[in-house]
Amino acid sequence: MLAGKLGLSLASVHASASAVWPPTGLAIGALIVGGRRLWPAVLLGAFVVNITTAGSIATSVGIAVGNTLEALVGAWLVSRFAGGRHLFERPRDVFKFALIAGLSTMVSATIGVTSLEFGGYAAWTEGGRIWWTWWLGDVVGALIIAPLIVLWTQPPVFALERRLEAVGVLLVTVLVGALVFWERGMLPVPFIAMPPLIWAAFRLGVREAATLIVILSGIAVSATVRGLGPFAV
Repeated sequence: MLAGKLGLSLASVHASASAVWPPTGLAIGALIVGGRRLWPAVLLGAFVVNITTAGSIATSVGIAVGNTLEALVGAWLVSRFAGGRHLFERPRDVFKFALIAGLSTMVSATIGVTSLEFGGYAAWTEGGRIWWTWWLGDVVGALIIAPLIVLWTQPPVFALERRLEAVGVLLVTVLVGALVFWERGMLPVPFIAMPPLIWAAFRLGVREAATLIVILSGIAVSATVRGLGPFAV
């Protein structure tokens, strides 16, 4: 629920639609790891977040159902076609996961926006713009957060020198991210933040790279909403 509140605090085009929505990744990742039997927790969490933010009981139920179906569809497709919990062991399964993330999130965006429109909380003429923002936020959440959940279900095994290297890459990532996104004009090109991620992927592993992506994304989002960095409008 905390992740949901955080996501909705970044909403722009509508109070119920955010371009950054971590709960999608949390839900899909949890269902991949823990099984689809966890869907009631997704439903309850989504309902509580929405009913305490905006809309009515009816629209909150509709949105919660959409979020739950999105997670169920995404987790089922990953388990059926992309290797389940082992989806990051083969490149082709990673590409399948990206495709699944794009497809399954359409469920939540469509049901959610339709619920708002029928409930009178969104104009029909604004539906397309809200849908696009909703879908984009869910895709971002799925691609960034779900890998973190899946990859960290098993404890990492590092030699001491690799642990020191991991700490070093983490510090470099945070430093570069701060210079790119928080310091005006210091490093205006966001692609400068890519080398630490590439280093982590090749030297440390996909789990560590996924972790750094989440950290760097957090730095970028926190700066952008404050009008800082190359992505600020």
